[in-house]
Amino acid sequence: MEHEPELREFVISSIRELGLTIGESHAEQFMRYLAHLIEWNKAINLTAINDPKEIIIKHFVDSLVALVATSFPQNCMVLDVGSGGGFPGIPLKIVRSDMRLALVEPVRKKCSFLNSVIGLLKLHDVSTFDGTIEQYAKQPIRQVIDTVVVRALKFEEIKKHISALLTSKGKVVLYRTSAIEKNEIGEEFHLVNETALILPQGSGKRVVTVIERNNP
Repeated sequence: MEHEPELREFVISSIRELGLTIGESHAEQFMRYLAHLIEWNKAINLTAINDPKEIIIKHFVDSLVALVATSFPQNCMVLDVGSGGGFPGIPLKIVRSDMRLALVEPVRKKCSFLNSVIGLLKLHDVSTFDGTIEQYAKQPIRQVIDTVVVRALKFEEIKKHISALLTSKGKVVLYRTSAIEKNEIGEEFHLVNETALILPQGSGKRVVTVIERNNP
């Protein structure tokens, strides 16, 4: 890729602005992910952003804000609903390789892309589900989820399918542009915390809303 050393340094420095530190091996994985995303994006619509630095900030770094806003227990099971091009799940997995991850994506071509990324980056304990969250929730056998991450969908559209998937203290991490209203949360969850951040390079505001399942 053109300007690769500069972009690699940009990945490291942008993530550092969040207060996170990554190693050279992580930076290498992000670079391979970036090149793969740009190549596939020519054929299928994974992102409207074409500029590599914008992709780094608005997809990779943005995905990692959850690591600043809340804690992910060691070896936790994370479900990424509406993963699309792999955000936020795959950037989270790159930085936290201990996580177990399931990517739910109803568009088959995008699911093919996700499987190719998993292979390319040699990611372990990552699965994809080619379907909706409603279809995922109806599976007879499925893993119990510690944390659900939602970046591309509205919580109201999916919350009725999520509660039963979560452990008793399971939480949902919502990537939003504004604070959540109490009526959006519903009866089955309560607000844990909200963190507002400005993305590096003045690339916009991100609000990370963490809600937790009420004990039955």
